Amino acid sequence: MINVTLKDGSIKQYPEGITVKEVAESISAGLARVALAAEIDGEVKDLATVLDRDCTLNLLTFDSDGGKHAFRHTASHVLAHAVKRLYPGAKLAIGPAIENGFYYDFDVDTPFTREDLDRIEKEMENIVKEDHQLERFTLPRDEAIRFMEERNEPYKVELIRDLPEDAVISFYRQGDFVDLCAGPHIPSTGRVKAFRLTHVAGAYWRGDEKNKMLQRIYGTAFPKKSELDEYLAALEEARKRDHNKLGRELGYFTTVDYIGQGLPILMPKGAKVIQILQRFVEDEEERRG
Repeated sequence: MINVTLKDGSIKQYPEGITVKEVAESISAGLARVALAAEIDGEVKDLATVLDRDCTLNLLTFDSDGGKHAFRHTASHVLAHAVKRLYPGAKLAIGPAIENGFYYDFDVDTPFTREDLDRIEKEMENIVKEDHQLERFTLPRDEAIRFMEERNEPYKVELIRDLPEDAVISFYRQGDFVDLCAGPHIPSTGRVKAFRLTHVAGAYWRGDEKNKMLQRIYGTAFPKKSELDEYLAALEEARKRDHNKLGRELGYFTTVDYIGQGLPILMPKGAKVIQILQRFVEDEEERRG
């Protein structure tokens, strides 16, 4: 038997080899339904992780940073899965979770358009409905390199070659899609209920301008559509209050491409505001001696 110390400080005994998911189920069916990942001795792991020694265990839901990260990391894999279905020639780079969402970088011949993103979203919906389990497996270095070479994924091969000699090289499989990944992930694609691909941008491989420019698709994801709608509404409100947008609409400044998007050109109204502010500062300086 092993001793598992839970977040509330209680200690429970379980047979060696029990999974985190089984521990969650033993506590309550409701907790097992909403648990996404777990913090084991301070490290975030999958619910499928086997417990073989005494440990501390904190089950993570979407309300936690670790739960959000695992959830959106899986959403990035759903995105990559959809892209590979629709664009088999696309090469996979990296796809992490980030604050408020996720992204994935692809090497494709033609830049993605908004219409492409809409099409990819539809395929992502299919993958969510198919509810694929995410299965982790590892390979020795040479096998891992051959595995990705056979799949014609040069960026993954480069990443593997750069790993330390003693690194554990892990992959995640969901249906017919496999990706090099350290994890963690949530149990299945069916849990990614609500998502939106927000925009696409160029990104140099490994952030080096000497490398090839890749296509980075950004998105966000939530367990419930109501949460996604609330987030998107907040984004829209923030856009409406964006000083860059308001300044243009009010006629305070403009920009010209050949001068530079980051260099505002004052319009007469904007110049008048600057003059008023300058007079105010000068008057205050004189008043205060």
